[in-house]
Amino acid sequence: MVSNRESARRSRWRKKRHLENLTEQANRLSLEKEELRYALGSTLSQCNVVWKENQRLRTESVALRGRLTHLCRTLAAMHGHAVNYNGAALNHSDHS
Repeated sequence: MVSNRESARRSRWRKKRHLENLTEQANRLSLEKEELRYALGSTLSQCNVVWKENQRLRTESVALRGRLTHLCRTLAAMHGHAVNYNGAALNHSDHS
């Protein structure tokens, strides 16, 4: 009977320690989840900023490419050259 009581006491102690360990683990995981949630929010915010900047740069690139093409054509016309699709001047012998 004493042996059974001692065994039951050890079993209760193991169960209590196991529950305490699980509670500690749950608390750590909860904190980690909040940290990851914050990091994800921050990363998404930075991604949004970079995406907008990328869009702005793409738009600016298209506008600058158009200006460059126009300037190349104007310059070529002033020098009496034809201009290919890249805006580069062709010699008269190149387009005959």
